[in-house]
Amino acid sequence: MRLLRFARNDRKFWFCIFVFFLLSACAQIENSQDRMLVKDTIMSYNRLLIEAAKTGDTEPLKDLLIQKEGEKLNHWIASWHDSNVYMDGRLESIKFKNINISGNAANVITSEDWVYEYKNLETRQSVLPASRIHYEMEYILQRANKDKKWVIKEINIKAEKEDKGNK
Repeated sequence: MRLLRFARNDRKFWFCIFVFFLLSACAQIENSQDRMLVKDTIMSYNRLLIEAAKTGDTEPLKDLLIQKEGEKLNHWIASWHDSNVYMDGRLESIKFKNINISGNAANVITSEDWVYEYKNLETRQSVLPASRIHYEMEYILQRANKDKKWVIKEINIKAEKEDKGNK
C-alpha cells in the first residue's frame, strides 16, 4: 500500500511511465513505416523487373538491389536477349505473408501469381505459350546506410508450381 501511495505522488515515476509509453508508440510507428517501405521496395522491384525483361535495361533496378543480385539479373535477362527473346511477364497477385524486421534487416515471405510469355524481340510474336506460375518467395532486405532506404540483398524461390489448367 505504501508503494502505491509513493507511486501516485512521485512525479518521476509517472514521467518514466509516460516516456516508456511514448517510446513504445514511436517504435510501433517506425516499424509500421518500415513495413510499408519494405513492401514498396518489393512492389517496385517486381514492376521494374517486368519492364527490364522486355527492354533489357536493368539500370532502373540498380537502386533496389545490391550489386550481386543486380549482376545475376543482368546475366539472366541478357541471356534471353542474346537469344532474341524477351519475357513478357505479368504479376497477377502478390500477398505479403510474413514481414519480419529486425534492426537494419528484413525477411519477407510472399505468395505470388505470375503469367509469363516469351516473345521474339523483333517480331513481338510469341515463341512459347503463356505459363501461369505460383511462387512462394523470400526476399531478404537490408537498410541502406545513407538514406534509410531498403534494398534487396537476396531473392529466393521457396516453392514454384505451374498452373496447368488456366493459361
